[in-house]
Amino acid sequence: MRVQIPAYTDRWMMGDRYGDVVKIYWRKGRAKCGPEDAAYEVVKVKLDKSGKTLPFMLRDCTVVS
Repeated sequence: MRVQIPAYTDRWMMGDRYGDVVKIYWRKGRAKCGPEDAAYEVVKVKLDKSGKTLPFMLRDCTVVS
C-alpha cells in the first residue's frame, strides 16, 4: 500500500512525501486526540526519496494508488 505522509512533518517539507507501508501495528497510549487509553494504528513507511523507514499514525496518512 502506498501512502502520502502527513504534511505537518519535516520529511514532507523536504520533499520526501510518498512511500510504501512495510508494517502496520497497534499502539496503546497517549494519542494526541482522544482518550488516554485509546489504541491507534501506526504504520512504518519506507520513504521513496531518502529510503528511510519511519513510523506515522495511519489516520494522518493519505492512501494513494
